[in-house]
Amino acid sequence: GLYPFFVSTTLGTTGCCAFDRLDEIGPVCKEMGAWLHVDASYAGSAFICPEFRPLLNGVEYAQSFNMNPNKWMLVNFDCSTMWVTDRYKLTQALVVDPLYLQHSYSESAIDYRHWGIPLSRRFRSLKLWFVIRNFGVSGLQEYVRNHCRLAKVFEAKVEADTRFRVMNDVKVGLVCFRLFGSNQLNQKLLTTINASGKLHMVPASVNDYFVIRFCVCAQSATEEDIDIAWKIISEIASEVLKTMQAEEQSEDREEDDVVKAMQKKSSETLEHKRSFFVRMVSDPKLYNPKIVKIDRRQKLQNMGVTSDCSDISPMHSWVSWPLAVLVQGVEIDEVSMRFRNWNTTLSLSPHQASSSSSTSSSPRNGLKALEDENVTENVTKAK
Repeated sequence: GLYPFFVSTTLGTTGCCAFDRLDEIGPVCKEMGAWLHVDASYAGSAFICPEFRPLLNGVEYAQSFNMNPNKWMLVNFDCSTMWVTDRYKLTQALVVDPLYLQHSYSESAIDYRHWGIPLSRRFRSLKLWFVIRNFGVSGLQEYVRNHCRLAKVFEAKVEADTRFRVMNDVKVGLVCFRLFGSNQLNQKLLTTINASGKLHMVPASVNDYFVIRFCVCAQSATEEDIDIAWKIISEIASEVLKTMQAEEQSEDREEDDVVKAMQKKSSETLEHKRSFFVRMVSDPKLYNPKIVKIDRRQKLQNMGVTSDCSDISPMHSWVSWPLAVLVQGVEIDEVSMRFRNWNTTLSLSPHQASSSSSTSSSPRNGLKALEDENVTENVTKAK
């Protein structure tokens, strides 16, 4: 299996300034014999104030600790400080000692070419020394405390507006916030704010949420600056929300139009299907091309009618669908029907209300007369 040998923790993450629990991670690293590194590049400057040092609980388990004074201690870029508990383990991994780099002072002075990858480095400690001499410890502490106080003021303004929510536990000078809504909405808000040139903020992703990071950075920042910043954010947020709502309403109208078009198409399709059903009932040949029907004129000619039948329009039907007679909606004398495997002709006439109606040629009586005729014909053939 694999053995852990290096663990990196963070005090003040870049995204939302979260703090790892060194007092919980440290004992595990000690038990496993792993090197524990602490990255406190931003929040490390706050530890010059005693009230923030409880966040350092467990630092005694760390083998190395790094912070960047250029991020929050008034030192210009770049400046990074690092402490190690055992410098010999570090230099053993990075030592470069060819013959042409050896000198007689290696035992009496620290050679920092063994502390990193480059063989030489700039004298960055000098500018840090100047800052400490200029502001003093108490001056730097007041500077950090003021930023943390202003961050709390900004946090209170965000929480007082029901449109916004705070997305991190504000412990130092960073506040993460967002509008209630989609990531797209918050991205639009941040883009509009930065494009205005009045403020500049950068985003982060916290638990898949797009958040906006407000960090107090100006050396002489005051509460009035926070009021102005929040006013700008609030006004632009109102404009963005209004614009987004108008776009959503437009999209809703477009969706309604699409739905209506689909419903209309579905209705037309249903009407077409219904129309096809009626035509199918009237003429089954629409869906069963194997059905062969006889032209009315051809049928009359087969029955021995020798007169000119050119004025007789052809009509077809199917005995299983008597609705054809009604659907055609015209006056007819005869209609050609197919009874299973043979064809015959029925004479249909309007039903008479007189006493002789029982002998009239209604469709029902016509069928009865046909049956009687067929029976007589069969009896004659039998004789």
